[in-house]
Amino acid sequence: MSDHNYDELRNTWIYQEIQQHVQLQFQQQDRENYCQALHTIVQARFPRLLTLVEQKTATTRDARQLHVLVVHVASARTEKEARRQLLDAVSQS
Repeated sequence: MSDHNYDELRNTWIYQEIQQHVQLQFQQQDRENYCQALHTIVQARFPRLLTLVEQKTATTRDARQLHVLVVHVASARTEKEARRQLLDAVSQS
């Protein structure tokens, strides 16, 4: 297929709709992956914080926010520090 034909195809409503649908699926998968990672990290390192993690992941729809939270909780040295990261994230949502 030539570039011209491909450009014409990309400008159709069906192509746009499919592209949007695929993008939403990827975002949902990213969100689920970050939720699972956060749950796994907290279960292994700070099990007393699992309820807080479940609350946070249930209310956060943005995969980028969850990614940042995974990094912060994973790098926390103490349960207190991890709890602070989770509570700060809860108050920001």
